[in-house]
Amino acid sequence: MEEANKSIKDELRELKEVISEKSSKKKEKKVFNLPFKARLNNSRLRKGYTTVIVINDNMAIDFRKEPIIDGTIKLDDTYHAIEEYDIFNYKGKPLIFQPKCKLNPYNPLQGERETYGQKYIMSRMEGERIISKKQIGWGLSIGVLIIIGVIVYALWTGG
Repeated sequence: MEEANKSIKDELRELKEVISEKSSKKKEKKVFNLPFKARLNNSRLRKGYTTVIVINDNMAIDFRKEPIIDGTIKLDDTYHAIEEYDIFNYKGKPLIFQPKCKLNPYNPLQGERETYGQKYIMSRMEGERIISKKQIGWGLSIGVLIIIGVIVYALWTGG
């Protein structure tokens, strides 16, 4: 019954007190900071590195520093094509959102085109492939030794 007897002025006074308490205890905004392993320094920026947020298949994310080489980045065993409009800026540093299972980075400003980077990826993979030296077969090396032996014998005997 006590609450029913309160006047409007008392209720307004209580509301003002509650509002003033809330305003005096303003919450500070939490600022998002990149993890330390994803931060780029100026020397890495000059070498062409970018921060990559990798979105894995299990919906977990990883932060990485990766170089952009010939318009591509390499994440473990996969290559991904990068265009200049796929690179975002966070505090003046380049940032890419890359799903692990996609060829191109995530860009909400662009439509769905998944084939524009194929030529860049193929050229980088071709450039990084391991070319083994062709070994001279045993038959060819024995043949060369026999020819050298005949030439030395001919010179030695004067014939």
